[in-house]
Amino acid sequence: MARLIFRTEAKLEFFEAVARYEGEEPGLGREFAKEVVHALGRARRQPELYRRVRGRARKTRVKRFKAYNIYFAIKEDAFSIISIFHSSRNPRELQRRLR
Repeated sequence: MARLIFRTEAKLEFFEAVARYEGEEPGLGREFAKEVVHALGRARRQPELYRRVRGRARKTRVKRFKAYNIYFAIKEDAFSIISIFHSSRNPRELQRRLR
């Protein structure tokens, strides 16, 4: 299986979302983290099932937290997480990263 690489921005998005959900309700941040891990596991096992959004970038949804999408790319032996993006954010920021 390809090695997992989190881009810096994706790491920040992940930890910010976990903290925000945990602040809303104890344990909810942990649930968000579990859902992200499950989504990444599914995508890593069969990345070709997920539609391309730009170039090599593909997208999967975080099931229980539907406002979040995970954008990733497969390059040789690496599974690269580009963004864990909330749908309310400015899409231009996402487009900049998907270039």
